[in-house]
Amino acid sequence: MVSGAGRWLIRGGAGLAVLMLGCGVAQADTVVPLPNGRQHFTTATGVAVDFSRTGEKAVISPSLAYNGLSRTATMSGTVYATAPGVTGGTLVTGYLIGCQVDLSGGLSLGGDVYIEPDSAWPEVSPGISLVPGGVAQVKFGTKKMDPKAGAIGIEYHDRGVQVDGCAGYAQARSFSTLTVTNDRGTAEVTLYGNPFSIG
Repeated sequence: MVSGAGRWLIRGGAGLAVLMLGCGVAQADTVVPLPNGRQHFTTATGVAVDFSRTGEKAVISPSLAYNGLSRTATMSGTVYATAPGVTGGTLVTGYLIGCQVDLSGGLSLGGDVYIEPDSAWPEVSPGISLVPGGVAQVKFGTKKMDPKAGAIGIEYHDRGVQVDGCAGYAQARSFSTLTVTNDRGTAEVTLYGNPFSIG
């Protein structure tokens, strides 16, 4: 456990799994463990960044609508970055979700769907309508960096998404974009996770 976690973590609503996993079909869920990812580098502006994603997994569930055009998934993971000496920064994390699109290249197209961390209705999962060839970006959290801390992170647990209208293969891939600023300028980097099928 990272010390001082309360200062830098946005904790996702675990209640999002209730609607999906409480429908009497939990035995058909598929758990997909995903590998950790890490980047350690110095930006062109001279900031030493250590950027990681750990504990990522997805749970693929049968469609809540019980049809071939819908599928449901819940995701968990922790994203953390250190960047000492910055004057500011931002971390955004979420998932690219596509219908019959190969996301291995980190493709980012289509509209955004933002899931509030403290939703008043945590049992309701956001729905995305995707036609073949479409990609949506689902944001699980956005946080600004405290320059004094020089570190930032977002943790999410069982955050759910339902994809509707996709008549073909659907795929998802995590992304986390870190932006850091110092007196020499601003640098941005994106850490991608492994693509995985959601049916």
